[in-house]
Amino acid sequence: MKQQKWEKLTDRENEVLSQLVSGKTNRQIATALVIEESTVETHLDHIYRKLDVPNRTAAVVKAIHLGITM
Repeated sequence: MKQQKWEKLTDRENEVLSQLVSGKTNRQIATALVIEESTVETHLDHIYRKLDVPNRTAAVVKAIHLGITM
């Protein structure tokens, strides 16, 4: 059975997505995960591509719909 793109999220991408669903800003996510804000942006770009969405709001909606948030 073919794995969906969203099923290929890395552990770190899932952590970032979980923070995003919680309503955190990029800066707050970076602080919580002890990474640079630019790294958060890179993870978000990967998440958007894997979820096939254009932005953070659509990523949150799709994550909740698919039940893939922690």
